[in-house]
Amino acid sequence: MDANSRRIMGLISEMNVRFVVPVYQRPYSWGEAQCVQLWDDILSVGRKRGVPHFTGSIVTIQDGSMSEQGVTPLLLIDGQQRITTIMLLLIALARHLERHPSARLPFTRGEIVEGGYLTNRFRTGDDHYKLTLSKNDKALYQALVDSVEGTGDQPAYDATSRLHRNLALFEQRIEALDDVGSVWAGLQRLEVVSISLAQGADDPQVIFESMNSTGKDLSTADLVRNFVLMGYPVTEQRDLYRTYWLPIERILGVVGSSYDDAFDDFIRCFLTVANAPEPFVDRDAYPAFKRHVLSRGYATGDRMKVFALRLRRFAGYYAAAVRGEMTNDAEVTTLLRHIGWLGVHATVPLLMELLDGYERKAFSHDDLVSMLATLEAYLLRRAACDCEGSVLEAFLPSLAARVSATREEEGNVARVVLAALLNEEGTARRFPTDEEFAHALRTRDMFNFVGAQYLLARIEESLRPGAADALMSGSWTVEHVLPIGAPKLDEWRGVLGDQAERTYEESVGSLGNLVLTHEGFDLQECTWEEKRHRVEAAGALLTSEDVLAAPLWNASTIASRTEELAERALTVWPMPFLSEEERSAYRARGRAATAASVSFADLFKAGVVEMDDVLVSANLMYAGRATVTSTGKIMLANGEMFDDPTAAYERFLGSVGAASGGLNGWLYWRKGEGGPTLDELRLRI
Repeated sequence: MDANSRRIMGLISEMNVRFVVPVYQRPYSWGEAQCVQLWDDILSVGRKRGVPHFTGSIVTIQDGSMSEQGVTPLLLIDGQQRITTIMLLLIALARHLERHPSARLPFTRGEIVEGGYLTNRFRTGDDHYKLTLSKNDKALYQALVDSVEGTGDQPAYDATSRLHRNLALFEQRIEALDDVGSVWAGLQRLEVVSISLAQGADDPQVIFESMNSTGKDLSTADLVRNFVLMGYPVTEQRDLYRTYWLPIERILGVVGSSYDDAFDDFIRCFLTVANAPEPFVDRDAYPAFKRHVLSRGYATGDRMKVFALRLRRFAGYYAAAVRGEMTNDAEVTTLLRHIGWLGVHATVPLLMELLDGYERKAFSHDDLVSMLATLEAYLLRRAACDCEGSVLEAFLPSLAARVSATREEEGNVARVVLAALLNEEGTARRFPTDEEFAHALRTRDMFNFVGAQYLLARIEESLRPGAADALMSGSWTVEHVLPIGAPKLDEWRGVLGDQAERTYEESVGSLGNLVLTHEGFDLQECTWEEKRHRVEAAGALLTSEDVLAAPLWNASTIASRTEELAERALTVWPMPFLSEEERSAYRARGRAATAASVSFADLFKAGVVEMDDVLVSANLMYAGRATVTSTGKIMLANGEMFDDPTAAYERFLGSVGAASGGLNGWLYWRKGEGGPTLDELRLRI
């Protein structure tokens, strides 16, 4: 590593070098706030004679060898945002001089264009440009430079591009400035610490993680992407990005800060699956992600590619779970969308595990459909019965762990899931019975139930398949038939009877008094005919036919319709059945599954395994041994040590040239020849 204090303009204008933003780096992302801060710093130092201004670090590593044209490419590990913004400011200054050719300034347009700041003047292709950006930014930036040189037309303004927006910002500020020369003077006085890394000797990932001196904080997506790709030689990184990482970005399907948020949530859900049954609670996902990768040996050899494929696969499951997208299976897609409408985010890791099991043929299509339908009924019934929602944050990940364990044992996943849900009777995690569910639908204020629109839309869909998607759109809303303002109107008071106020309070929020309409507001003071016309205008909804057919609307008709809708709901979201014999058997298995929360360190502390104990591979095809260390770790024959049996076993298989196939190390390590498996040992404690 070589570190020196440099003037940034001197660094940029070095002959026959060009700065390259690696494909794994985030696109240019500085906004107005960061640009204005740099602008203010440049003006401030430009108006002070002889005073330099330190503006962070620039970290580079040579990208292979010198090109045939004699240009050395330098990968920008840190500082791309700052250098790109300075280049935009130089383009803005050149354009200013083009608009004001007679301006007397301490610099010229030719100095900017031909002085080595923007281009290597006599080189062609990518070597011609002093800066090569990544992804979609590359072509636009080069077009901007070409337009200043006069070798290309000025590209059409794109308001969505940060390059265009920030260039326009600088041009506006330059035009409004009395002393443009102070900008040039300030640029000449900007100082950085220039750090040059040596390939093979310095770890660019460590530098990248530790350096974020100014500008926008690195997102989880930035850190994870760099960690996955930066370990490979520079010559491979572009192909690896296209093969492994770009598909993840496309799968998540969002851009800008929304992508960062989606990726962060995806990584948290992925780690929730990986850590189950223990809930994932780390606030910072990247360190946990890094620990997961390193502890399982994915960073060794070429195994990062295998891990990247797994990450890409789970990104697809995440998109399906969050957005209800699974284009190759309409039935599953519909069920995922229904579950998504219920808004219980804790289901996402479980759905990812189920989708992975289905893709890996651990169970049938019918089993997947059955489990998704049961999960939908479980969530809707719990919501309607006001069951405590926070308990699902831990319960659903534990259910994902049971699914994973059952897959490894080649058991019946669908029955395990069903038993796990039904065996929670009498707890906060219970599956509400028909009696509890029906009672809630008959008695609670359904208008203020957050799932009222979903409930009515799904009941309509049960009568008219395919209706729910449209009814869940923003153009539909839930409305009272007996209006909110009924007690103020004589017509309604006459219908409500002697105890009008009490009857109104008992009826107005009832399920039977609610319909779906297109209107954006609830018509509150109106006659029965006006209300019926409003319901009729919404279209031919089967759930509203009885409203339109009623000669009058009173407590009796509301109660009757409530009963009909409640009975219909019991068939749309049925209570599943499992015999007591099976439930009892799965209770015992569930207690065994609880042992999955026992760590290898717990075995060591309990004295179940001790220092120098030999662990033997139970796989007849791949014989091997490991040793328990004095600190309670598993040490392989090559000296690598692991806290987790599965990570150790995966690395062992990799060391003998075998694919791990996701085998559970707890089931494949025995204590001594012919001894119990680690899984059997942890059942004892």
